[in-house]
Amino acid sequence: MRWISAVGNFETIKDGVVFQGGTLELPGREPGFQVGNCISDQYFGSGSLHAEIQFEDTAQASACGLILYYHPETQGFVCAQIGGPALVSIRTFGGQEWTVHAQHGPSEQLKPDRSYKLDVLLRGSEVTVSLDGIRILKTRLPFVLPKGQMGVFAMGPKNIRVSAISVHQQRPTIFVIMQFTPPFNELYSEVIAPVGEELGFTVVRADETYGPGIIIADIERQIIEATAVIADITPNNPNVYWEVGYSRALRKPTILVAEHEKELPFDVSPFRILFYENTIAGKSQVEAGLRKHIEAIQSQWLMG
Repeated sequence: MRWISAVGNFETIKDGVVFQGGTLELPGREPGFQVGNCISDQYFGSGSLHAEIQFEDTAQASACGLILYYHPETQGFVCAQIGGPALVSIRTFGGQEWTVHAQHGPSEQLKPDRSYKLDVLLRGSEVTVSLDGIRILKTRLPFVLPKGQMGVFAMGPKNIRVSAISVHQQRPTIFVIMQFTPPFNELYSEVIAPVGEELGFTVVRADETYGPGIIIADIERQIIEATAVIADITPNNPNVYWEVGYSRALRKPTILVAEHEKELPFDVSPFRILFYENTIAGKSQVEAGLRKHIEAIQSQWLMG
């Protein structure tokens, strides 16, 4: 694993990095602490991250965490950290200020010169954080992270050692919403699933996973854990529209498809929709359109 410091000073070690902490003299303000971001060559978008963190100073004065996604143009990032204002927290730095998505526990519990094992699991927009094997925090981000570089964030007056860093990448998921009848079954098996798989996603449909007796909690879970949603809104199917509405409420990147000449409900018509024809030529057209939409989702940080 290779590293480069985007902000602050870091020393590279065999299995991680060491942040070089210190104080800062700020004109007209109280002294502050050194802050740093060290970005790796490892890409992450779904799966788990692991590291062991050791503070030289009290964790109230210091903070350190794993960057789930770093945006090189804005220097914004999302991280799961320990220390600082809380024992564990999930935060976004948008370039000028912090947004706290969730936090739990007092940072006074963290002691200097002791190694803490931090594990972060990301599935779709859901993040779970464990400390020393104990699950501490679980929350949903108000956006979905695209695949991007992971890294380390650190802040404090003294050094912080981050070691045993590992990345376990999993294929992200596209959840498909549609009526389970022909010709939609063929659209799914011959177009949607192959295109999604080709672009690095696991593509699932509710009937494949759960079989008979599907309950709404299962559908909700699949949507939460999905990176993106594709929905065929050709039939006037209340279940399909409910699931699309739930996806939009979670701010999931949602690709809507429908047959040409379909008269759409008023609430849906303003959205961009990928229309297709149920022909061989129409199949090629929808394949190309889906590919463009999915590639855009892979590269865009849909925040805010």
